[in-house]
Amino acid sequence: MINKLTTIAAAIVLVSTAANANEQTVYQFPQVQPASSAQLETLEKESVEYWQKVSGKELKRGVPVFVNQADNFIRIAPKARFDSGEVFKPHGLQLDKLSVRDDSFRQMPMQAMVAREQMENAGFSDGSVGLKLGQVNGKAMLRTSQALNDDDTYLLHVIEKGSSNALHAKSQFKVKDQQQRVAMQLSMGKKRFKDNDVKLTLSSPDGEKLDVRYENGEAVFNYPLDTLGAINGYYELEASVDTKVNGQTVKRSIKMPFVHSSQTISMDKAKVTALGNNKYQAKVPVQVTDSGRYAIRATLTGKGNKGERIKLATVEVAKQIDSYGSFTMPFAVTQAAKAPYELVDIELTDQTRMLKFAGE
Repeated sequence: MINKLTTIAAAIVLVSTAANANEQTVYQFPQVQPASSAQLETLEKESVEYWQKVSGKELKRGVPVFVNQADNFIRIAPKARFDSGEVFKPHGLQLDKLSVRDDSFRQMPMQAMVAREQMENAGFSDGSVGLKLGQVNGKAMLRTSQALNDDDTYLLHVIEKGSSNALHAKSQFKVKDQQQRVAMQLSMGKKRFKDNDVKLTLSSPDGEKLDVRYENGEAVFNYPLDTLGAINGYYELEASVDTKVNGQTVKRSIKMPFVHSSQTISMDKAKVTALGNNKYQAKVPVQVTDSGRYAIRATLTGKGNKGERIKLATVEVAKQIDSYGSFTMPFAVTQAAKAPYELVDIELTDQTRMLKFAGE
């Protein structure tokens, strides 16, 4: 066991920041690592659901519910609101006070009603209640006779699992710095949506709501985005559409995250030196636009006996860089190889802002 641990330790080079003159952390993988997969440039999703916020006042008056098939589920959850630095939690809804009526004010059947306790057992710990609409061939108004506060907020969430009327979205995932238009294609089958059919909201990673509009298949921002990278999460576009299918209103919502990215680090050509005893060192000059902690991962290659290029070892190095700097990458290899020695599969990471870039 001790010999095995010694062998593993010998295959991993780990240098502490205190011991290294460059104050960098170095890790050599036990085995050569494959090249990183291509970074996500676009995102595609489908939705057979919609959600909207409603007030206690609206629930008492009646809120339209759009359901087009027998397999449906309606969830209603109280949402906390903030006012003058205080948090206000709405009253939980009572199922026996809820009803659904058609446009003639006749009561419509409800099925599979789920109490808050059952919702909590199913993983919904937000005070939700759930119900299923038994009749779908007419306009439905959901209301409560419960004494709710007018200003309280509730989330109405309607799901039609397996619906053929799915909203398909394809959007740009990586948004460049200063970019104010993001591709966002929305469709439902062969149907494409007009600008005024789509309502968009844009949330920053810290939850701030930003001005955005839908214009000819793009989300357009009024101002450039501020938050760079994904250290605090992604920006999020939320689209809501209403359309007619066979004379019935179909409503759908979808959320599409994206990262605001900028090339915060660039590198010059690496210089590899053979130190002897199957040890090598690569020096990689870099320049950064924003101070922070950065990393580089790369695989050392040399030439085999038949002139073929072979991969020898993969190392990752991380350190703080404020403007100009360099990474020193030590490699300890077990396979003999000949010059020239080169780095391949290079990946640069801005760890402070959680951004990845392909090496040059």
